[in-house]
Amino acid sequence: MSRSSTYGISRVDNESSRTHGWLVTIQRRGTIYRKHFSDGVHGGKTKAFAAAKQFRDSVIDKFPPFSMREYSSIVKSSNRSGVVGVCRYCASETRDLPEDQQRWFWVASWPLPGGKRKRVKYSVKKYGEEGAFKMALRARKSAMKEVDGSFDPGAGRRKPAARRSGAPAGRPGPAQHAR
Repeated sequence: MSRSSTYGISRVDNESSRTHGWLVTIQRRGTIYRKHFSDGVHGGKTKAFAAAKQFRDSVIDKFPPFSMREYSSIVKSSNRSGVVGVCRYCASETRDLPEDQQRWFWVASWPLPGGKRKRVKYSVKKYGEEGAFKMALRARKSAMKEVDGSFDPGAGRRKPAARRSGAPAGRPGPAQHAR
């Protein structure tokens, strides 16, 4: 995360309550750190933003984010396999078929850089229940050795910065003609 970014900082402009400022919200290991930086108290929008960034950076320094490996090892309440990142899965196109025609798999998944995930599946029919489970377990364990970096909860939702063509959006550039 770049220290110049707006990570964890949002703008609050509420005319009805006459509230204007920056709100810092950072969550670390179940605790939410939140503080409002008013434009009026800090002498303007720019100074309030600078104070908000300073507070945000101090929280991050004191409470660093999970490593990707730490985050990927948290046992979620919905886990039914007993192993983080390994689950039993029925192919959706066979879910409504009789049980003997359903296709079941053990699936291993792990995070990749940029918020993406990798999944590999092992057929219960081909490898047997225990064999498919053990293969998924080995795949997950092996892949997790390579996982590195910090956990970024917004990475999957964040869109890459759009390239600017030079012409304002919605207006034709010099080589384009409105038709």
